[in-house]
Amino acid sequence: MFKILRGGCNTRHPSSFVMNRPEGVDNYVLLIIKSPCLFKIKGEEYDIAPDTGIIISTKTAYSYGNPNGEYMDDWLHFFIDEKTIPKDSLIKSNTFFKINDSHLFTVLIRQLLYESLYTNDKYKKENTEYLMRIIMNHIEVCFDNEISDDFYGPYYSKMKNIRISMQSSIYNSRKAEDYAKEIGISTSHFQHMYKDYFGISFQKDFIRMRIDYAKDMLETTDIPIERLVEFCGYNNEMHFYRQFKEHTGQTPANYRKLFRNLLF
Repeated sequence: MFKILRGGCNTRHPSSFVMNRPEGVDNYVLLIIKSPCLFKIKGEEYDIAPDTGIIISTKTAYSYGNPNGEYMDDWLHFFIDEKTIPKDSLIKSNTFFKINDSHLFTVLIRQLLYESLYTNDKYKKENTEYLMRIIMNHIEVCFDNEISDDFYGPYYSKMKNIRISMQSSIYNSRKAEDYAKEIGISTSHFQHMYKDYFGISFQKDFIRMRIDYAKDMLETTDIPIERLVEFCGYNNEMHFYRQFKEHTGQTPANYRKLFRNLLF
C-alpha cells in the first residue's frame, strides 16, 4: 500500500537553488528531472541530463540543483507499507533511469495528487494504489529500455503518439508522408522507423487497425455495412470488402452473421 505525502509538477527553481538533505528523509522520493542537474547521492556526484528519473530511498543523503540555470522537475514524496508490498521486488531505488516521455509522468503525478487531496475517502486509497502501480510499471519500462538506448531515440515518443492518433481516427486518410512531415523527417525514414519500433509496416498496421475497427462494429452494432465502409476511411466498397476478406477469410456480412450465430 502506498501513502502520498506531497508532490509537485513542473516545479521551477533559480540557479541559486540547492536541495540538500545530508540525512535524507523518512520517506521515498520520486524525482522526474526536466533540466540539467548536478546531483549528489551517497557521496557520488553526477551530471544529469533532462528527462532523467530517480527514486531515492529512505534515510539516503542527497543534494541537487542546476548551478548553470533554472532547475525544473516533477516530484513526489510517498510511503510504502512494506507489510503489503515488498519494496525490493517493487522498485529500483537510488538508480537513475532515462525517460522517453516525461509528460506521461507529469500527467500521472498530477492526477495522483488530485486523488490524494480531493477524492472521496471511499475511493482514495484504491485510486492512489492503481496510479502508483502504473507509475512504478512505467519506471520498470524505463529501466528495460535502457538496454537499447539507440532503439528508443528522440523520435520514439512522437511515433507512439502518431500510432495512438492513427488508432483513434482510422477514418482519416492521412498517409505516411503526412506524418513524416509532421515530425520533420523524410517519408522513407519515417517508414523505416515505424517498422523498427512496432514490427510492422505503417501501411499494414493502418489496414489492420481499420479491419479491427470494422470487426468490432460488425460484432457490436447494427450499422449498415455500406456506412461502415465510410466510417473505416474507405472511399471504395470493393476495396474495403477485398481487404476485409484478406484479413478475416470472410465477407463483412458473413462475419457479422457468424458472430451473431456464435452468441445465440
